[in-house]
Amino acid sequence: MNFLKQILAVGLLLGVTTISAQEQAYVAAESGLSLRDQPDVSGKMLSKLAYGEAIGVLEKTDKKLVILDAGEKVSGEWVKVETRNHIGYVFNGYLSSTKISKTIRLDLDKLNVEIKNLATSDYKRLHNLKQQDSAKINVDLGASPERKQIVLVDNDYKHVSIFQRYENSISFMSENAQCDSKNWKHFDSEWKPLKKVRSNAFETLAYTENDWKKFIKTATEDLKTEVIDQCGEDWLDYFKKIENLKDHPVGVSTKRVFLKIILTDFENNITEKIIEFDIPNGC
Repeated sequence: MNFLKQILAVGLLLGVTTISAQEQAYVAAESGLSLRDQPDVSGKMLSKLAYGEAIGVLEKTDKKLVILDAGEKVSGEWVKVETRNHIGYVFNGYLSSTKISKTIRLDLDKLNVEIKNLATSDYKRLHNLKQQDSAKINVDLGASPERKQIVLVDNDYKHVSIFQRYENSISFMSENAQCDSKNWKHFDSEWKPLKKVRSNAFETLAYTENDWKKFIKTATEDLKTEVIDQCGEDWLDYFKKIENLKDHPVGVSTKRVFLKIILTDFENNITEKIIEFDIPNGC
């Protein structure tokens, strides 16, 4: 019996050694990286790994591959990796040994803008705004564009200012079906300027508890007529007492956040760009 226990102990030790021997790597492909069931471009795609995602490299295959990307050759080989949900193969030409900041880049005519550490639900990390006046960014579930650094890179404008506003929503619920607000009611906040944290960097704003209290007071005031029409004045008395985000029967959330970038060139021509952050399910 003791001999069997020794064998099991050795086996467990080897298992631990194998797991700890994994090399940590990070996806460096801004458009995402395909995870396949075979070390071949024709292999079945198991999933798309997000930019910056951490994975464990299990072993090398010595199966070389060269990819032409935007006119440049990217050389590497297929490696066997483990993710949260799969074990498969990826091309290591798009892997990094160091952790990658989830940076979103906005390419403007005479300026590059970087938004730091914001996770998105799509794989688009670069938005070309040279010919476009707006861009939409789908924020990942649980992430927020609040309190994020915005860095100006290669700035060739006389002046750059950035403003932010919210689109917040409120709904009310009741056991009486006719008192339910089935459609969200949207309220836009005023544009507020972002403060510079460095000569070339700004920080986005965040809603405080007091900001939410002000919003709830304004929103419930605007919904008075609808509540009376659908539920009666008695129900309105209860509606007036709402002071907290979690107070039933009201649901409050941020649906979208907007940034407005105002660019002034050296001939005093002004250009505006709008960035829309779409928040999933309200955060």
